[in-house]
Amino acid sequence: MKKLELVFKSEDQKVKTLRLNYVSSKLDNEALLSAMNRIGALKMFRVNGMNQYQVPVAARYVDTNTETIFDTRNEDKQTAK
Repeated sequence: MKKLELVFKSEDQKVKTLRLNYVSSKLDNEALLSAMNRIGALKMFRVNGMNQYQVPVAARYVDTNTETIFDTRNEDKQTAK
């Protein structure tokens, strides 16, 4: 599954990452930069009075694949019946 990571610098100069699932894989630089600037301008993610996503730094797609080797969680439920 592809995820989108939006990397920002916060008001207190710390690097913050906003991770989004289920996004279009066809977003370009201009669309993402515009969206990130709007997120920063909204100032809706504040912690201790500091805007957490103030300045856009980077945007990237991250592809995650999970390969299960074993999983006993469902076996425990079946033996309990």
